[in-house]
Amino acid sequence: MLQINPVYEPQVCQGPGSESLATEWVAFRRCADMDPNVFFPNDGAGVIVAQKVCALCPVADACREYALANNITHGVWGGTSERQRRRILRDRRRASKAARAA
Repeated sequence: MLQINPVYEPQVCQGPGSESLATEWVAFRRCADMDPNVFFPNDGAGVIVAQKVCALCPVADACREYALANNITHGVWGGTSERQRRRILRDRRRASKAARAA
């Protein structure tokens, strides 16, 4: 029996006041047949390995945006580490705050 890792089968998520996030990109991900552990490394060298896979993925941007929109805090998604995604979110919040203040 095939077991599916739920991390790699994202659900369509709906937040208050937002449209559902399309997950059609999942069908085109490069990591589909790879060991999920590659994308949940324990060290920086493992992150680099995962990022190399993502660098060649045609849907890396959609994957990264999915992780950002759903506050996924673990693993490499769309070529970004947990730390990189935290920075992206922080920078987006700052830019949004600055735009509202202007």
